[in-house]
Amino acid sequence: MLFVLSFTVLFVKAQTGILLVHYGTQNDKSRQTTIEVIDSIVRVKFPHCIVEEAYAAPSVIRSLEKRGVYKMTVMEAMARLQRKGCKKVVVQSTMLLDGTVTSWITNDVNIYRGYFDHIEIAKPLLYSVDDCRDFIRLIAENVKADKDEQVVLVGHGTVDAANAMYSQIDYMAQNEGFTHYHVGTIEGYPSLDHVMKRLSVLRTKSVVLVPLLFIAGNHQVQDIDGEWKEKLQQAGYKVNVEHRGLGEYKAVQEKIIKNIIDLIAKD
Repeated sequence: MLFVLSFTVLFVKAQTGILLVHYGTQNDKSRQTTIEVIDSIVRVKFPHCIVEEAYAAPSVIRSLEKRGVYKMTVMEAMARLQRKGCKKVVVQSTMLLDGTVTSWITNDVNIYRGYFDHIEIAKPLLYSVDDCRDFIRLIAENVKADKDEQVVLVGHGTVDAANAMYSQIDYMAQNEGFTHYHVGTIEGYPSLDHVMKRLSVLRTKSVVLVPLLFIAGNHQVQDIDGEWKEKLQQAGYKVNVEHRGLGEYKAVQEKIIKNIIDLIAKD
């Protein structure tokens, strides 16, 4: 009986692989509190699967390698899963938007489709209307703001069509009754200037900055705690900053686990 049980466990391990793909970060503390935490949770939740991790940003991989920290690319991780005997692979990324980086990941994964019986790729974390609605509620439940404080969600921003998701979240927040919520981006639209223009017509002079980022890494330090906070303070605002990335929220971690469960269940 013990032999049969052991064989069954080994068979399941050989059949299913989970690939976790992160954009990556050079910030060691953020990596420990976000990426390494979610990797660990997935390994505990899926003990009979082979779990591998990959980074999607070549620049981050190269920078970390210079410091002796080695991270696989998506293609390297897919090759490893194939060598370990996986027949089915579930690819779960921590990308928020369906943009350029998501396309990189999909293209690299698709190169290996002929090496596996089945591959499932999860949608980005902010993909549907329901995703956006859930996210707004998540912020409302986890970020404490006084009734006279304005909450500014600060995303990364992008040059492609995925940037429209930020405007959708902004619109939905207002329409769902969170009229004190505003969305801005570091490198896209709306910008800090657009956010400040909106705030200027309001009576309040108190703002809470919340990262709309999976990892509150260097963008948190350099941009949100840096330029955004400084410019708002110079304009006379009292500024509080939420320092957690979205990946540190339990609800987001649970969403990732549910996505993986659903994808494994697919034939």
